[in-house]
Amino acid sequence: MNKQTSAATSVGLRVATAMYQMGIDGLPRNYELVYEAYSGTNPELTKEFVGLGKTKSQRALDELGRKYLPHHHEETHVAKTNDRMRTQMTTFMSLLEEEKSSLTDYSKIISEASRTFASDGEVDQETLNRSIQQLSEATEKQASRSEAMVAEASQQAAQLDGVKADIENFERTKFVDPLTGLANRRSFNKAAARIHANPELPMLCGLAYAEIDDFKRISEADDRGSGDFAVRHVGHLFKTATQAGDLVARLDGNRFAFLINTADEAEIMRAVDRLRVAAGSKPLIHPKTGRSIGHATLSVGIVMSSVADGAGQLMAHAEKAMGASSRDGGDRVTFYSSKDHAGSTTGWMIYKA
Repeated sequence: MNKQTSAATSVGLRVATAMYQMGIDGLPRNYELVYEAYSGTNPELTKEFVGLGKTKSQRALDELGRKYLPHHHEETHVAKTNDRMRTQMTTFMSLLEEEKSSLTDYSKIISEASRTFASDGEVDQETLNRSIQQLSEATEKQASRSEAMVAEASQQAAQLDGVKADIENFERTKFVDPLTGLANRRSFNKAAARIHANPELPMLCGLAYAEIDDFKRISEADDRGSGDFAVRHVGHLFKTATQAGDLVARLDGNRFAFLINTADEAEIMRAVDRLRVAAGSKPLIHPKTGRSIGHATLSVGIVMSSVADGAGQLMAHAEKAMGASSRDGGDRVTFYSSKDHAGSTTGWMIYKA
């Protein structure tokens, strides 16, 4: 297992273990916050997270999340949208007040001109010309104001359309991984948290963690060394093999998670095998030369929801099982179970490709 993959796996395992040990609820936003704190990419966040003490309340965690990860808090997005809407409405009300004032002034000029024209006595030419001139200027000015009002109103309408589009885009993408189009880590965490929403009666399903093998070598074909082309390639192949009701998500780097809705271990294995076959069904293509650099293989770890007390423990078991598959050479599946299996006294069941 290369250093990049090992680091990601190590952080993920530490996060799941830490949350379980500290009694932090398995909420999506909690996992994201703890992951960022343990990854060390933001020293200030890590420092403040540790500063919360051994017992970390949900309120304290949320305050920290809003400060360092505001994009993970929907209420922050809603608040920003509300501010934009308030500004738009204030501007529009100001326009209406200006239009009302302008019409009042215009009405006064019309009334004055009407009195002049309706006079029974003889009206001198100078007074008549002055009234006509005032009325003409006022009409032209009002027409100009009305035209500006229409233009401003159209601009405001466009701004409101922009706000609506932002809301729709946020709703559409907040649970989607932009690189693969699969569910993202946030979506997975939310789904995983639901499994043990009722601790007395958890959902019966299987969780599989998988990572692309030999990722360091594959990443070297990428200009940035990220291997994004390989992750995108495998992610798209996973889409074709996903069945209704199952969740396939990209966690981070070259790691994926599968939630498979069945209590049948054999069915879980068939689903995972289907995804493994899909991942290797088409060769990876070098982004520069266009040549094949081989077919992707996966190291997979599986755990059943029935052997865990919560999302944190479930993820920890999956991390360990996946790590075992990788250490044993990759391209295999490790099944973690509390049951005894033939030929095993450890509760681990190894499936070789």
